[in-house]
Amino acid sequence: MGWAAFGKLAKILRNWRIPLHLRVKVFDQCILPVLTYGAQTWTFTKQTVTKLQVTQRAMERSMLGISLRDRIRNEEIRKITKVTDVIDRAARLKWDYAGHAERRNDGR
Repeated sequence: MGWAAFGKLAKILRNWRIPLHLRVKVFDQCILPVLTYGAQTWTFTKQTVTKLQVTQRAMERSMLGISLRDRIRNEEIRKITKVTDVIDRAARLKWDYAGHAERRNDGR
């Protein structure tokens, strides 16, 4: 679903005329929620974490027009884009949901 949302907004995210900070805002507000939908109930295995990280890195590379052949490190790309990390966001959602469940007082 994340790639579908990215594809719908590709004209914005890949457009060089739009400043990077605006494209990052669109990514953080429109793509990350789709990637992390339902993350409150996920079990984070190494495979799940890796899939999310690889997907986000591929999307960031696409936003910047960088190919894997350019051999630019992920840390450098993240310094350029300053996009919210998908794993940090998913973990935050999970903790928020845990707090919500803890505050229930209806006996469930």
